[in-house]
Amino acid sequence: MKLDELRWVDLLKQRAAKRKGVIVGIGDDCAQVLVGKNKVLLKSDLFVEGVHFRRGKVSYKTIGMRAAARVLSDFAACAGIPKFVGVSAGLPAYLRKKDLEDILSGILFYGKKYKFSLVGGDTVKSSKLFLDVWGVGEAKKFVSRAGAKGGDYIFITGPLGRRAFAARFEPRIKEAQGLVNNFKVNSMIDISDGFILDLYRILKESKKGALLYHKNLPLTRGEEDLWRGEDYELIFTVDRRERIEQLKKKFYFVGRIKEKNFGYKIEKNNRIEKVRLRGYTHF
Repeated sequence: MKLDELRWVDLLKQRAAKRKGVIVGIGDDCAQVLVGKNKVLLKSDLFVEGVHFRRGKVSYKTIGMRAAARVLSDFAACAGIPKFVGVSAGLPAYLRKKDLEDILSGILFYGKKYKFSLVGGDTVKSSKLFLDVWGVGEAKKFVSRAGAKGGDYIFITGPLGRRAFAARFEPRIKEAQGLVNNFKVNSMIDISDGFILDLYRILKESKKGALLYHKNLPLTRGEEDLWRGEDYELIFTVDRRERIEQLKKKFYFVGRIKEKNFGYKIEKNNRIEKVRLRGYTHF
């Protein structure tokens, strides 16, 4: 059996013992651990030349901004707030001093905006540029992928397919905080690998099914928006007992959570059919 990215995560979960102090471990957007009496969020994310961006196609400041924003988006997906960030970097010989300064400026742009401190990292010689950004934060109301309940309403914070690959984007930290402070949000994830695949991750961790309403999906360019990555909007599910009229004015209502035996389906042209499970995976 081929070991793809989803099976790799399953293998990690099976082999890595969940020891005392680990509240949420492998399989979510952030880990949540107990340090003394404090619940702390941990997250890291790689940003690699030739995979996430192409040399010469995007500015070095944007590379720094986007590398940091990807980690911040994962904090948003758990309703977390970043406090400390570190950056480890693989630096190729072609980089100039100004290029490094621009990368740092991009990272510090978000540091100033979201009030996190840059606290360290490591550097190594590399044939390609890569950044490994890690963060430490907190969440007053942690939201995982595993909390979806039958009957939950499924929402997206913004349109699909709107963002250009490797361009800067705004992490939905503010939106996530507003949601958890005003509604019973049972599960949440950010869209990095495509709406269909990332919603599946909620369903898998929550052991649930879903029915999507095609007419409600906010597609910018067409069907491919369902599977392409890099949107960095949030998918969230809200308890069925909530009054959602207010949410519908600001966000996109796209479906309902079902029990696991229902499966993963979509209502389109008055027909219900199985969802094609596709999205971006690294291997």
